[in-house]
Amino acid sequence: MSNPASTDLEAARTRLTAKGLLQEGDSLSCRLPASGEMLSLVHRVGEPGLVQRTALEQGAAAMPVHALLYAARQDAGAALLARLPWAGALAVSRDTMPGVFDEQLRHLGARVRPIKAIAPAAVADGANAYITPQGVLCIGMTLERLIFNAELLEKCAKAYVLARVSGHAVGTIPWLVRWIATGRLRRDQRRAGEHHARGEAAPRSVGY
Repeated sequence: MSNPASTDLEAARTRLTAKGLLQEGDSLSCRLPASGEMLSLVHRVGEPGLVQRTALEQGAAAMPVHALLYAARQDAGAALLARLPWAGALAVSRDTMPGVFDEQLRHLGARVRPIKAIAPAAVADGANAYITPQGVLCIGMTLERLIFNAELLEKCAKAYVLARVSGHAVGTIPWLVRWIATGRLRRDQRRAGEHHARGEAAPRSVGY
């Protein structure tokens, strides 16, 4: 019988592929809090995903970005490292995308910015998307939330990139909305981190 978590990871790969959000060599993973392990796979076009199960402290050899992320961020339950079509344009330009939608602030954080490497200090702001030298890193407290965050990131990046290249001004979200939305994100992340520390799956985030 297949592991339910492995089945969920493969289902996530299938959905992301159907959305055009995975390319050859992109990687996907999720944390297994009860065992201190992670599941990961590297996307191969036209092939079933080969899911690997690795202890987090040993994962740096096989999936360094993913293992380092889980060590640095207790709230992280799933991660995607991919060359996303629109968010990838930010990677090419090394541009920082501000919060252009309140939904983006609520689930991705105040901004999407370049970082040189995954390290505790680099991801301490609690954002759920970063531009790394290896591609766009997207984070979720659960695998379900990761899929949503990747789709949301692409939607926001498309609007931002098109506005920039067309010469239109990019408006900013009022500070009060930014404060409320990012505060709710931090609350959810604290709760997810507490669950992971107890060896439990993070609760599903519902509502705005």
